[in-house]
Amino acid sequence: MSDPLDQPSPTDLAEEEATARLLRMAGTRPAVPAMRAARVRSTVRAHWQARARWRAVRRRALAAAGLVSAALLALFVLGRTVTPERAAIAPGAPVAVVERVDRAATRLQPGDSIRVGEWIETAAGARVALRFADGSSVRFDVASRARPLSANVIDLAAGALYVDTAPGSAGFEVRTPIATARDVGTQFEIRVQDAATRVRVRSGKVELRNGTRLVSGEAGTEVTMSADRAVSRPIASHGPDWQWTASVAPALDIEGLALSEFLDRLSREHGWSVRYADPALARDASAIVLHGSVSGLQPPDAVEVAITTSGLAHRLENGLLTVTRLSSAR
Repeated sequence: MSDPLDQPSPTDLAEEEATARLLRMAGTRPAVPAMRAARVRSTVRAHWQARARWRAVRRRALAAAGLVSAALLALFVLGRTVTPERAAIAPGAPVAVVERVDRAATRLQPGDSIRVGEWIETAAGARVALRFADGSSVRFDVASRARPLSANVIDLAAGALYVDTAPGSAGFEVRTPIATARDVGTQFEIRVQDAATRVRVRSGKVELRNGTRLVSGEAGTEVTMSADRAVSRPIASHGPDWQWTASVAPALDIEGLALSEFLDRLSREHGWSVRYADPALARDASAIVLHGSVSGLQPPDAVEVAITTSGLAHRLENGLLTVTRLSSAR
């Protein structure tokens, strides 16, 4: 079957009719030798076929160009409506250092530098602790994925982070797919859970924002925010739910530390409160200098060793560490 595009167009037929009229107006001409007439007819026909084929090719090219243009337009429109899960950011300046790796199931090693925009991923059995330039500690729970966007802004895509800001820090901002958490001098855990973001505040205050909605979480509060609501409830600042944060905490070297400083650091790490039996004992504790090491000991055992060797006694109940003199111990 012939291609319809190869058939004479209305323009071709009009040109042929105009040529015929001109020939009729010219009147009778001398007879043309048959051989010459055949050559002319053959040449004209070849010229007409070539012109018809050129027009057919041109029409096909225009049609194809139209399809390509439509496809490009569709691609452009789709490209404008598709947003990546997390936009790429070119690696920038170093903002943190890997301080500790719990269970070597990650590519990171202590001492590695972390740059702006660099994704950090922990495996199912690994945790990582970073030390930022301002001295703050940021710890990644198992199966977490996050990256620093600046020296104090973190993008959390999955899993959980624990942030312990250093004294004098300007605070951190943690962004998740649902909400953004901002703190000033505090300790908190933030976790991505399905279609919600959960923040647990151990000390200080954290603001959780989703669009125009703003919810504040005080110490001892858990806030869970989804796309349509936020729920708050009280929580303990110590206990099993916080143990993972201590498992990847920086090692505490007691050599040369005052007993009071050691107890303050350990209590901050585990959410305890420290109380001395009297003001004089608090002053004495700041003058007692510790020696040796508590490496490898569980926190209650480390407290036991430090206080006993200092000639004092203590009780640890429900997150309250009470330090007493031996004569007052029961």
